[in-house]
Formats: sequence, C-alpha cells, structure tokens
Amino acid sequence: MIGRTYLERGQPVVAVSRWQKPAAEPDSPLVWTRPPRRHAPRNVLIERGDGSRTVRPFRGLRLPRGKAS
Repeated sequence: MIGRTYLERGQPVVAVSRWQKPAAEPDSPLVWTRPPRRHAPRNVLIERGDGSRTVRPFRGLRLPRGKAS
C-alpha cells in the first residue's frame, strides 16, 4: 500500500503513510500506531501530483488499469 500509485477521481496519487499495528521500534515516523475504531475508515496520507499532501479515507482510491491482480 505505501508507495503505490492509486487514482483519485482519475488523477494519480501516491500513498505515503497508513495505519499499521505498532512494532517494537517503528522504522518510519510516517506510520500511525493508534488503532482505528472498529468501523472507522482506514485513512491514508496521500501525495498529489502538485506535491500537496492530505489525509483521506482509503475507500475511493482505485488502482490504475492493468495494475489489479
């Protein structure tokens, strides 16, 4: 998921960070370690083509055609 390119409304964005279970020593400051609520949206930090970054729900991001497996 991190580093992959997705489409947001047809425009490419890169997933920079996501939530994951805490490790003994986090290797990246861009990983959230607070677990989400049971039915909360899975949020990701994305970087758009113009360099701006924002946090948004993962729902709605799509893989570009030919990348799905």
